[in-house]
Amino acid sequence: MSVVQVDRSVPLPRLVVGAPRSGEGKTTVALGLMAALRRRGRRVQGFKVGPDYLDTGYQRYAAGREGRNLDLFLMGERAVRAAVTQAGADADVAVIEGVMGLFDGHRDGVTPSSSADVAGLLEAPVVLVVDASRMAASVGALALGFAAYDPAVRVAGVILNRWNPRRSRDAVEAALLRAGVEVLGYVPSAEHLELPSRHLGLVVADELGVEVEAAMERLAEHVERHVDVDRVLALAAEAPALPPAEAPGRPAAPDAGSATALRDPSRLGAAPRIAVAWDAAFAFYYADNLAALRAHGAELVRFSPLTAAELPACDGVYFGGGYPELHARELSENGVLRRRLADAIAGGLPVYAECGGLLYLCRSLTDLDGRDWPLVGAVPGRAAMHGRLRAMGYREARLAGDSLLGSAGTAVRGHEFRYSSCELENERQPAYIHEGAPEGYAAGDLFASYIHLHFAGYPALLGHWLERCRAYASARPGGPSA
Repeated sequence: MSVVQVDRSVPLPRLVVGAPRSGEGKTTVALGLMAALRRRGRRVQGFKVGPDYLDTGYQRYAAGREGRNLDLFLMGERAVRAAVTQAGADADVAVIEGVMGLFDGHRDGVTPSSSADVAGLLEAPVVLVVDASRMAASVGALALGFAAYDPAVRVAGVILNRWNPRRSRDAVEAALLRAGVEVLGYVPSAEHLELPSRHLGLVVADELGVEVEAAMERLAEHVERHVDVDRVLALAAEAPALPPAEAPGRPAAPDAGSATALRDPSRLGAAPRIAVAWDAAFAFYYADNLAALRAHGAELVRFSPLTAAELPACDGVYFGGGYPELHARELSENGVLRRRLADAIAGGLPVYAECGGLLYLCRSLTDLDGRDWPLVGAVPGRAAMHGRLRAMGYREARLAGDSLLGSAGTAVRGHEFRYSSCELENERQPAYIHEGAPEGYAAGDLFASYIHLHFAGYPALLGHWLERCRAYASARPGGPSA
């Protein structure tokens, strides 16, 4: 009897929007493309290469669905492929916004992490956004160099951004014809399309309210008017079908030795309830982290450290990053919640905190004006804001001891981006060891650090965290939260 071979590949038209360097305008062009395609009735899935939290928030408004991160360093190849096939399973097209310059990534210049690496892995054509405000024929040389640099990366076309419509196109078109790179659009500057930003990047999209929706509509109109969207769609459709996502439960970590498969969620105990800090002060969460928590048995409930008088009934708390420094007064003045949280942590409540969450759990935060704001105090240290960047980049570290996330020595990869510092009263209980030095704070089931993790790369850490939450729930009078 013949065996019928079932084709389980995923036909997902897709492209990467890249640029020669940061600041060329790829974010606005990518968002404009997403919004324009959505307005045409297409189901659009947005992605962002790298660890950035903010651009994906805007993608939710542009595409009408949650944006996802694709970070080879944090997630590994298998998890990046899985993120695309799973999130894009019901999409008509995927638009992947790059990070920095197309070939820029890890500081060693070798470790896969760039937009080009992602494009090559996904066999996605690249649309290069070039600031052409001060270039003419040199655009051809630039495009030719990018197209020829890596045979595994296909630069399919160029969008010339900040183009002065009064200029002649002859020299540019002749140069790009010589380079063999297609012109897909001439996009003029438009100040009314610029998105607001602050020290960590764009302003959080949700803070803009209805204005962000109006901004996406303006971007859609601008791109429709100045970019050949039909041709962009045709190029995206040239991407070959993706292989099916591998079965869940297999190792997805960048370093397979640093994580093991999660147990089958259906065999785990009662669903732990995780309270997620979510408001204007705390909004930096990877969508895939929240999805992974739900997929592996957790119930998520949001609460606001700015306004909540009580901590929700829960078996664990998740503090992401954000802008607590901009809301230090309100956080400090909510003394009832601070005391409730401090008491709960002292009583063994499992808490995982990253960056801004670490600051909130410190004894105090000193703002840029020198004012000290008392905070939770579960972390024995004092945080301070600075006017200059204190740390940014990828991190490789190991768990300093047995903790909420796993066993001592477990290797992790993460990311930091901060303008603050945290001076601990002692460094005998660090969360990690990074480059031989202690980092963060871990005691009992409290784990707080500046390092952001993407749990698609480390399912075993997430599994250990949830097991500790279940253990806490089981030990508490009355059992798991209801």
